[in-house]
Amino acid sequence: MNKTFLLLIIIASLFATACATNPAQLYERGSALKETDRERARNLFERACNEDHIEACYEAALLWQKGDEISEENTKARNLFRKACDEGHDESCFILADMWAHGKGGVYQDSMSAFNLYKVLCNRDYGKGCRGMAEMYAKGVASIEKDVEKAKELFDRACMKGDMQTCVDLGQTWSKLFDDPEGYANIEKYWGKACEEGMLDICVRFADMIVLRKPREERAQLSKKYFDAACDGGIITACYNYARTVVENSPIGVDVESQVKPYYEKACEEEHPESCYYLGVYLSEKYGETLELDKLREMYKYYDVACTNGFQLACTSAVSLKNTIEEQEEAIIKAEEDRRFAEEEARREEERRIKAEEEMLRLERERAELEAQLAEEEERRMEEEERRMEEEFFQPADDPDDHFDDIFDDSFEEDFAPADPAPHYDDDFDDFGDFGFEEEEEEEEEEEEVFQRREKTAEEELEELLGF
Repeated sequence: MNKTFLLLIIIASLFATACATNPAQLYERGSALKETDRERARNLFERACNEDHIEACYEAALLWQKGDEISEENTKARNLFRKACDEGHDESCFILADMWAHGKGGVYQDSMSAFNLYKVLCNRDYGKGCRGMAEMYAKGVASIEKDVEKAKELFDRACMKGDMQTCVDLGQTWSKLFDDPEGYANIEKYWGKACEEGMLDICVRFADMIVLRKPREERAQLSKKYFDAACDGGIITACYNYARTVVENSPIGVDVESQVKPYYEKACEEEHPESCYYLGVYLSEKYGETLELDKLREMYKYYDVACTNGFQLACTSAVSLKNTIEEQEEAIIKAEEDRRFAEEEARREEERRIKAEEEMLRLERERAELEAQLAEEEERRMEEEERRMEEEFFQPADDPDDHFDDIFDDSFEEDFAPADPAPHYDDDFDDFGDFGFEEEEEEEEEEEEVFQRREKTAEEELEELLGF
């Protein structure tokens, strides 16, 4: 698979090479190939160089370089460097000067040629050229007399004009006089410059030296600038070291929340175990013997990260907090279940109450309807009874004299010869039953008895319906 991939790259590069027509395209293709196909990249750079692409001349020269022997390759490299240098490419000039200064890259040592080229570069404010001159003055090479003060001046200029290695070296030289005010001022000047230009390891070195050698009350203040630069640049230990510097060297009452915690947090985000641990310690002191679940979880998070990343001191706290959290979570779950159960029971009880009320209302409604029906029937019966009694009251009764006359007429028609003795008036009155009044009383009694039976039956039905 690797061979196939390489073949595809070569084919693509050949195609791109064939299509590349201007110096910029040639340079771009050469840059893409210089790690995998140096020879083809070199050819592309040379083609671009021939069309006055100066950076391509420099790149081609680097690919032609081969050790320090006199060789055809080094000659080609030197010629390409010279072409680029003549067009104002400072790094190419510096490489040529270095070749002459040290007799390397296939050339004999030529100190004056080197010095003159260094001088050209220094006059262009190219820091490495100033450094080259400073080294020659410091040693007194060839016809150049030793001049320490001139060398110091040029070294300083080299640093200020961007040669960071010179800044580092100067700071290191002055670090031997750290406790001397002039020495510290120069360290701050040179290492401070290197730190500002992105040499983060120098930022940390200077900050650590301040913490180690300055009075306690000055350590946090003087080191902050350099720890901040390194911390912001991604050196996580610098974040942690500054936090510890503040905690260990500041007076009692330091504002940990604003001055320390942000540094711990930044380092802990990258899983720096000590930073996570001290965050947990800070929160433990802040919250005290809290049982609030969210605070317990916050503390546990930091202790757990510290423990997981190998800081054993955090493991005991992490385990203890985990057990407490689990107990509280179980208690919360149980309380929630109890709450839901109580709510469900209350809901069911409410449903039963509503159902009972509805049933009671239904029964009361039915009872009222039944009572109304009975009252209506009673009213109707009373009306009928009243009407019947009125009819009977206004109906003419049979005349006893007419009845007596009929009896007399019957007897007279039988030739005045009654076979039997004439009935006694009182006996005859009894035989007619008091003119029918006894029969009417009996009918009324029977109707009253029927009504009572009906009323009793209706009341019994109502009682059975209501469950009495």
